Amino acid sequence: MPLDPILAPLVEQLRGDLPDIPIEQERADGLASSQQQFGSVVEPPPDSVKATVLWLPGPDGAPPVMVKVHRTPSDRPRPGLLFIHGGGWSTGGADWPESDAECGWLAHQGDLVVISVEYRLAPEHPYPAGLLDCYAALQQVVANADLLGVDPARLAIGGGSAGGNLSAAVALKARDESGPALQLQLLEAPALDLTLGSASVHQWDAEFPAVAQLAATLGPRYLTSPEQAHDPYVSPLLADDLSGLPPAVILACEIDPVRDDAIRYAERLQAAGVPATCQVFEGLLHGTWSLTLLLPQARAWRQACVDALRTL
Repeated sequence: MPLDPILAPLVEQLRGDLPDIPIEQERADGLASSQQQFGSVVEPPPDSVKATVLWLPGPDGAPPVMVKVHRTPSDRPRPGLLFIHGGGWSTGGADWPESDAECGWLAHQGDLVVISVEYRLAPEHPYPAGLLDCYAALQQVVANADLLGVDPARLAIGGGSAGGNLSAAVALKARDESGPALQLQLLEAPALDLTLGSASVHQWDAEFPAVAQLAATLGPRYLTSPEQAHDPYVSPLLADDLSGLPPAVILACEIDPVRDDAIRYAERLQAAGVPATCQVFEGLLHGTWSLTLLLPQARAWRQACVDALRTL
């Protein structure tokens, strides 16, 4: 299926080379874009959802980890989602409007508590800093379940793009280290093979060169050496053993260099005996699942996330 025609103006901005700008400027531009989209093409969450900022102990020797807790009023323990934002491991944040929108809607429609993690970003803090922050946040959510109003027996992890990568890596780490039990991993357009071994990586080189270029340049920001791309906590798709992981609901965009990462991971999980599904949303470009006021497919994407979380 071709690109959704509503996205044509956006695609025009993606033709040609990406500008070479400092990471600080890239983050500032990204935040400004997120603020501009909030309320125009990204649907704000209902007023019933309240957000609270907390600081949790970080991994050994590291600063505390900020989390933003999204929930509707309730006196009963509810399922929890540890949400890890995207942004290529180097931009984005738990406090960005785009993250607020997704977390707020999932908390409202899924009737759960969503805890969004502000992890350290690359290139200033390369792998494994972000992963360690997210894993520490998971441990602290379980340790402080009563305070958060979370039922630790009904806990999920999830996020989009780089956040999907980190979610899958945290699930692997929790399994390997007999850490907190997760009941679901919700992976949205996850980048799961930083060796760029999926066929879809080069499928869009001619039509969307900036998208292809971005896919190739993000990994080096996150990693300190190319060899690290083979680490299963960097590329969960390359892990030798995927058995014993929590069930996975994986969503993918049709027009996306990492689309086949999602498909391949679902297939490998199924082969390892892990319940897993992968749904490919036609006509969507990587990152456009947040444009819920603009695209029917983006609203369907959000509903698929809600449906998955309601199984908790």
